[in-house]
Amino acid sequence: MKIRHQVTGKACLLRKQNSMKKILLIVLLINAYSIYGEAIVNIEDQRNEGQIGFFSKVGFQLSGSRGNEDRDFYSLNLRLDNNTENIESFLIAQTSERKKNEIKTSDSTFVHGRLIFLNETRFSTEFFVQHSKNPFRSFLTRDVLGFGTRINIDDSTKIGFGLLTEDEEDLQGNESDTERLSIYFTDKYTLAENIDLSVTTYYQPSVDESKDYKASILAGLNFSVNKNVDISLQISSFYDSRPPEFADKQDEQISTEFSYSF
Repeated sequence: MKIRHQVTGKACLLRKQNSMKKILLIVLLINAYSIYGEAIVNIEDQRNEGQIGFFSKVGFQLSGSRGNEDRDFYSLNLRLDNNTENIESFLIAQTSERKKNEIKTSDSTFVHGRLIFLNETRFSTEFFVQHSKNPFRSFLTRDVLGFGTRINIDDSTKIGFGLLTEDEEDLQGNESDTERLSIYFTDKYTLAENIDLSVTTYYQPSVDESKDYKASILAGLNFSVNKNVDISLQISSFYDSRPPEFADKQDEQISTEFSYSF
């Protein structure tokens, strides 16, 4: 009987190892496909809600191609969370760079900070500030300052309502200041052991004109290799009804991120 249990245990271990190999193969294939993809920042994907303490995570994306043209793309991000019983806060910083034939063609930066005040109800108050520079999406800088209410529907489902002010400058130097409503929905679904799917949607209409709005959906398929290492396949779609000059209204992205928590 003991021998039977040992064989069964080894068989389970082999199945897990084979499953992990398949996951890594899929990740590498998608990463190869996303050579021209951009860095994606999903603010909701890695929140440490309800956990007290200090948390930190480093993630990176890297891709390249060689041939008639040498292309390289990298992205590095850092996330810091500091949570107490009454206040949760986090900071996200990311930098990305693209090169063609060893010459840098563009780079981007993204910084987002958020402060959340908790209470005994399902409603919490949050304040946020954001700075980004992203020529990939045809804007030079975008600064955002806002506040809102976060509603906990259950342990994984959240809805947010808020107000923000946006200061944006495009690559031609045109500036615009816009006040927007900020509405978001986020949820996480457990698909299997150590595998989950997170989905977040944003809708940000102008306060003055409803036809001026930004909308996006971000989905991440997350694999926990162990307690420190995660792999995430991320797909996103952005829509801007009034994009910067010479930019498309819709932008779709795909990427693979490797991250380490410490």
